[in-house]
Amino acid sequence: MQNSLKRFSVYAAFAVLLVVLVGNGLLTRRELGKQIASQERLGDARRVLLQLEKTESLITDAETGQRGFLYTGDANYLAPYEVARTQIETQTDALAGLTADDPGQRAKVAQLRDLEHQKLDELAQTIELYRTGKIEQAHTVVLSDSGRVIMDRIRNVIDQIEQQQTVQENARRDEYRGSIRRSIGSIYLASLLATVGLLLLAYYILREMTLRERYSRDLREQEEWFRVTLKSIGDAVIVTDESGRISFLNAVASTLTGTTLAEARGREIQDVFPIFNEFTGAPTQNPVSRVMTEGRVIGLANHTVLKHTDGHLIPIEDSAAPIRDDHGKLIGVVLVFRDVTNERKSQELLRRSEKLTAAARLSATVAHEINNPLEAVGNLIYIAKQSASAAPDIVLALDLAEQELERVAHITRQTLGFYRESNEARQIDLPALIESVLRLYSNKLNSKAVRVEREFESCPPLLGVPGELKQVISNLVSNAVDAVKANGEIRFKLHGVEDGNGGRIRLMIEDDGPGVPPEIAERIFEPFFTTKKDIGTGLGLWVTKEIIERHGGNISVRPVASRNSTGAAFVIDLPCHADGEPEPPLIQPA
Repeated sequence: MQNSLKRFSVYAAFAVLLVVLVGNGLLTRRELGKQIASQERLGDARRVLLQLEKTESLITDAETGQRGFLYTGDANYLAPYEVARTQIETQTDALAGLTADDPGQRAKVAQLRDLEHQKLDELAQTIELYRTGKIEQAHTVVLSDSGRVIMDRIRNVIDQIEQQQTVQENARRDEYRGSIRRSIGSIYLASLLATVGLLLLAYYILREMTLRERYSRDLREQEEWFRVTLKSIGDAVIVTDESGRISFLNAVASTLTGTTLAEARGREIQDVFPIFNEFTGAPTQNPVSRVMTEGRVIGLANHTVLKHTDGHLIPIEDSAAPIRDDHGKLIGVVLVFRDVTNERKSQELLRRSEKLTAAARLSATVAHEINNPLEAVGNLIYIAKQSASAAPDIVLALDLAEQELERVAHITRQTLGFYRESNEARQIDLPALIESVLRLYSNKLNSKAVRVEREFESCPPLLGVPGELKQVISNLVSNAVDAVKANGEIRFKLHGVEDGNGGRIRLMIEDDGPGVPPEIAERIFEPFFTTKKDIGTGLGLWVTKEIIERHGGNISVRPVASRNSTGAAFVIDLPCHADGEPEPPLIQPA
């Protein structure tokens, strides 16, 4: 009973205080409205007086300029007259707008406009008479009383408007001051009543606050402990309320989503945590929604990616669990997830390593099996070359076949690990090496009518293994021929580059094919990566890169640097050495 009485007393006191404050607020608001209206009307009156002053000044200046022009003939005196002609109508329109709510003033402004037009017409008449040589007539008009009469009437109308505005301004000022006095009295009275009410309520409120503070202190300590724990977790954590709106996320979640806690709080989980299927790109059902529907722990499907605010995708694994109160009611969801990018990379590296290991075994087996047939074919070519009936062009073709056969044998020996003697670096004539490769591909080039352009500049000597560099050129020429269309073009550019470390030789092989898309340019030198779905193995460019790097150089691909052409440009940089300078072998045994 006592608690009910106290509660009723508090409610009653608050009700009385509220009535007083609301009444005071309404009264103050009404008086403030009056004050604002009075201030606006006072401002309008001052603006009317200012416009009247400007209008009278324009007419007076125009008349003065007219007098100066008539007495001197100097057109410079007409500048004030020209200003009045262009501005007087604008000034009068502004004056009409300020007095539009007063019929009496509106009539006076209309009368003033007519007089202004009469005055400007009178000035224009005298100026025109003077300009046409009728100077005496112009002086006669000026000396007549018509201009003075019009000007006196203008001043009289302006004085009448000013007097009316002055009377209205004084009345509005008195009204404004009275409203201020009433507002001050109302504020004092309301403040006194509010102070008494607050003093009576302070005792009850402070006592209740002391008790509540004692209980809330324990609650805050528990909340702080949970908050610090969630922030310290290594995984990303997002907490939502029962409707799926975010109430908390830790620093890891902020980094992965690209959204701070201040930006995310109160937003839907789908807006901050958009997830998709890694392969199809289709949106994936949010686990928070499923938890709110099913009321149990939910895990993400495999191959799920999170879209960061900057657009890049992050592979994740996560689970969502319900948060329930003491009565088992669902009051929120906690979502825990982590970035598995490094795990995916490790798995991919392991997969590639296994593929390379399998390829190495297969390559060794194939190389071992074809080694003996290669020796037999080599012997047959040798016998054919020794034949006395062999024509010179046949012998030349057999020489080329023997060179290519030796290159194949070199590759098989290298694959089997028997390559020991032929990996010593020798001085190479790179243009001659390129020409020998082009002769081998002459039929393929001619069948597609491919033009071959050469830009060979003088270069320092190059040390390397001829067979391996010939394989590099062959791989790139073969790819270029496959890329270009009929009547296409392949360009070879060879020149030296000074790098302050002995210099380098740069070979650029360009084609006018479709080029290499940017999204696959970084992967084009990876093993088993190919864009030739049916005929490619994905090993040609990988082997090419390995050979170039063993020679101390590097290879890259870029778009063709031309506005009118597409295509790809493979750029090879190889170190070069001065003539006669002793160098150790460039190539280490395989």
